[in-house]
Amino acid sequence: MNPLHPLTIPTYRQLFAAMVLTIFAQGAWALYLAMQTLDLGATPATLSGVVVWSGIGLLAGSLPAGVIADRIPNKSVIVGVLTLNLAIATATSTAAILDIVTFWMLAVSAFIIGTSTAFFFPAYTALVPVLVDGDDLMAVNGLEGAARPLVGQAIAPAAVGAVIGASMPAAGGYLIAAALGLALLAALQLPAPTRAEPETDGAEDSLITDLLDGFRYVSRTRWVRSSVLFAAVMGLVVTGPLEVLLPALMRSSHDNGPALYGTVLAALGAGGVVGSLLAGSWRTPERFLPAMVGAWVIGCLPLSIPALTSNSWAIGAGLAFYGALIGIGMVIWGAVLQEHVPLEMLGRVASLDFFISIAFMPLSIALTGLLSRHIDIRTLFIAAGLVPLATGALLAALGQLKMPQKTLVEAGED
Repeated sequence: MNPLHPLTIPTYRQLFAAMVLTIFAQGAWALYLAMQTLDLGATPATLSGVVVWSGIGLLAGSLPAGVIADRIPNKSVIVGVLTLNLAIATATSTAAILDIVTFWMLAVSAFIIGTSTAFFFPAYTALVPVLVDGDDLMAVNGLEGAARPLVGQAIAPAAVGAVIGASMPAAGGYLIAAALGLALLAALQLPAPTRAEPETDGAEDSLITDLLDGFRYVSRTRWVRSSVLFAAVMGLVVTGPLEVLLPALMRSSHDNGPALYGTVLAALGAGGVVGSLLAGSWRTPERFLPAMVGAWVIGCLPLSIPALTSNSWAIGAGLAFYGALIGIGMVIWGAVLQEHVPLEMLGRVASLDFFISIAFMPLSIALTGLLSRHIDIRTLFIAAGLVPLATGALLAALGQLKMPQKTLVEAGED
């Protein structure tokens, strides 16, 4: 299967362009926000106090975002998000040019953009199966999986960093606004707004009821429940070692530690690109649940390498392998969601998955910092590699990785 085939579909090309430009803006915003805050003379504590609001907004918006994606036409949600983010990026940069920007303005901007961005991807996820056939879903998710590390983690920070370095932080903000403006133009070219039709003809439920329906669907549908549970455990044991312990290890073990840390992260991103594009050339596995969890389990094993050696080549190779396998699993997960979750439930399921994943990340960072004071960091790296294996084995032993007997959309439950 050609992993680029979805780009031959005119309507998906517009959605793809909007998605890539949004990922660019999201990746660039983190660097711009930090540089603009530091330009005001922020201390590390002040910088943290501003930047944290992006994560708070993302977390706060993730649950209602799924309900909105299932209630309001997806094109309207995407256009609304891009319009709001464009306005905020432009206003923040203009305030900086006029020398009236303040820390609280940056914090509010961070919260608004974090919250609104949380609404983009559930709407995007729910719109994909409307625009492309089921045979193209693996390829679509492969393209998205490749765009995130390539555009969001490499191209965007490099581009906005170069612009800021050559001029001032506000110029980086205007670059973000330009990307969002182009994304908005692409989104406006999408087909007329559509949304999933509810299965019942009764009065519309409340937002809380819709959200609880999403929780009930996840809890009673074994393949979704098992996948989300595994992802939560993986996020809990992996995020902290990667983001806290690894940079500390590289810095203490090498004279050029920061540069080497950047290099091994680049290897992780490169692995993610390769794995995502490779998976995008496959058909959805018939036994997708064990295939997906198996990829994640095997991919996490090299995270134990830093417990054995601080050699940057070995760590980089391990992270590239990790990135590739995680990318493969994520492509399968995205395609399966879009293929098998009922369309009227897709936004809520996608947002719940996103919420659970990101909720465990700050917890992992906090726990890692705490545990590292009392436990050898090698033990924590070993846990990052082996706890996902133990979790996968436990789920298999409990029969939670079995495929459902009925067609998945028809079953919706065990």
